[in-house]
Amino acid sequence: MANSSNPKSLKAKPHSHFRVLYTADWHLGKMLGERSREEEHRRFLAFLMEAIRAHQVDLLVIAGDVFDSANPPQTAEADYYNFLSALFHQGGCSVVIVAGNHDSPAHLEAPKQVLKALGAHVVGAFPQSAAEALMPVPDAESPRLLVAAVPFLRDRDLRSGQSGQSAADIQRALVEGIKRPYEEVATEAKPWIDQGIPLLTTGHLAVVGSKPSDSEREIHVGGLGAVGADCFPGVFGYVALGHLHRPQAAGGGETMRYAGSPIPLSFSEGGDRKAVRLLDFAERKLVDQLDLDIPLSRPLAQFCTSRQSFESDLEKFQPLPSELKPWVEVVVEDPVPGENLYDRVQELARDKGFEVIRVVDKRTTAVPGITAPDATGIKGIGELLAQPAKVFAHRMAAEPALTDEEGVV
Repeated sequence: MANSSNPKSLKAKPHSHFRVLYTADWHLGKMLGERSREEEHRRFLAFLMEAIRAHQVDLLVIAGDVFDSANPPQTAEADYYNFLSALFHQGGCSVVIVAGNHDSPAHLEAPKQVLKALGAHVVGAFPQSAAEALMPVPDAESPRLLVAAVPFLRDRDLRSGQSGQSAADIQRALVEGIKRPYEEVATEAKPWIDQGIPLLTTGHLAVVGSKPSDSEREIHVGGLGAVGADCFPGVFGYVALGHLHRPQAAGGGETMRYAGSPIPLSFSEGGDRKAVRLLDFAERKLVDQLDLDIPLSRPLAQFCTSRQSFESDLEKFQPLPSELKPWVEVVVEDPVPGENLYDRVQELARDKGFEVIRVVDKRTTAVPGITAPDATGIKGIGELLAQPAKVFAHRMAAEPALTDEEGVV
């Protein structure tokens, strides 16, 4: 199966192929500090519209976190609805949208019937009947692909909290609760599968072994809700995942992937390649897939320096050229607690071709992969949850700039 990041390797779509463009984690309305990301998002949406036209895409799948918050700004909502309206008028492409953990299910589903008239199928919360989560596309009369539109599954939908539950009990309930909807939609999809219709499912969750960045919000405390690839029955021809912001395969194969966010949402993603995924289905299965790179309109750059050398380092620093002015984070290795280097850095960067928007202490920059807690880890999480004072002490230990006296309240 082809798996290239070069769009030129994708041939013109054969008539027998059904083409899907899969994306996730738009986070419309996102701010970086006090700075808006609207212009970057609008450029992405313009790119996406053109990509759908140029590559003859039949279905657009958005796997959650359309918005950055449950109550997004009006400008973010306007960009979302304007895009869906323009896509409808462009013609030829259906849409499946599911909610992520940042989205409000009720808010996303409020215009559901209106958007349905525009060819967009929206699922904010998992329906009472699994059959309602199944969408044959382009339609039920002549289906080319069946989509199981499974949104982010919230804790309250997965288990009922009971006093005295251990962390192991919580983990077991969460994982079983996440598996259940996928088993239900797989069962409901059997008549379609028996007719040779390939099945794609969405998911907005954490898969064990995947690599997060520092811009994702933890879904379940302690990683207790992370699932393995066995969460998804083998009848799914493709699992389109959202939540993690780095494009990557999950579960050890190429048919389960995170699309990643279309723009870097934090400085830890500054070096990441951003992409959407093109999928071709034919002959009852996935026959081809590849990444389509998203042009970077504004780089986020990060560099480390010391108090002694930051002036000379800043003078020599050159981020990637771009259409929009790059934003830079300066990480100082050896700051003096209470010292204000921000104003000095701003003065030095005033006439540069970039803007320093943050000056921070050096932290551990490595972001661990997602792992399922072992018995020791589960026990430790349970002990912390039962003793808030230990949670506070653990948090204070992660603040190297605080003295013992400053950490006492």
